[in-house]
Amino acid sequence: MVVPVLAAVLILAGLVVGVVGVLAATQRLPRNRVIGVRTSWTMARVDAFRRANRVAAPAFVGAGVLGLLGGVTALLSPVTAAAVTLLVVGALALLVLLGVGGVLGGRYAEADREATLEAESRPAQPCSLPQNVPDDSCGPEARSACAGSCAICPKGAGA
Repeated sequence: MVVPVLAAVLILAGLVVGVVGVLAATQRLPRNRVIGVRTSWTMARVDAFRRANRVAAPAFVGAGVLGLLGGVTALLSPVTAAAVTLLVVGALALLVLLGVGGVLGGRYAEADREATLEAESRPAQPCSLPQNVPDDSCGPEARSACAGSCAICPKGAGA
């Protein structure tokens, strides 16, 4: 009686983890405090949460599939030592791949945090407006030098 109950629990866990993996892969997993890659950086920024979980998604899907397979095969096999072995192997595979996905997502989140903070800390580049453009002009020279926006150029701000 114990093996079918444990097999059903493993099947349910495999389904939940697989669905989480699919949601993470399609970037539809909402940021939450229960499932997914949850670091201080991913919980602070929605885009970081989505990217880190997208990196971890293949491992999450694999964990769900292996857990599901282990549970179904244990449920369909006669109650023997083989069924118990299938349950243990399925549960271990699910847990190991969940851990791998979490580590990969956490490492990606850390690299993403460092890259984002480094990019945000760089000073803005000054406008490279040519010297021969009058101060109050917003002509073609100014537009091409400032990517089409005179409002960001010191010389074209008044135009």
